[in-house]
Amino acid sequence: MSNIFTEETIQITDKQLGWKEAIRTCAQPLLNNGSITDRYVESMIEVAEEMGPFFDFGKNVAVPHSRPENGVNKKGVSILKVENQVDLLDLKDHPISIFIVLAAEDNSSHLNILSSLSEILIDDEKVDALKSARTKEEILNIFNN
Repeated sequence: MSNIFTEETIQITDKQLGWKEAIRTCAQPLLNNGSITDRYVESMIEVAEEMGPFFDFGKNVAVPHSRPENGVNKKGVSILKVENQVDLLDLKDHPISIFIVLAAEDNSSHLNILSSLSEILIDDEKVDALKSARTKEEILNIFNN
């Protein structure tokens, strides 16, 4: 995972965001570096509205994503840590503190990235460290170790 995360793809905010705004904010670094298009961002929101909160990973972590053909130009992952939890789809039983937007150019890389993320996100200590991280460097270190 270390080659996919940079300080430019990690954000921390104390703003109160709605769930759509959180997804858009999280995706912005990938828009900026050309990994995804605006269509991909809107597709993630549409998928959530149609299919429900399926990308709620548990432990207050959401991994929004869509199909590669919906606007992925190249592989990328971005992270948004919100200080004020966001209710995914405005559902109180889906509070999110960490958004991780996943963009993969094909199904194989999609599964590889999800698998790598899962290894980190099943580790309660690492998830707790993500939630308590105060800087981009701290978040980067969690994914690099």
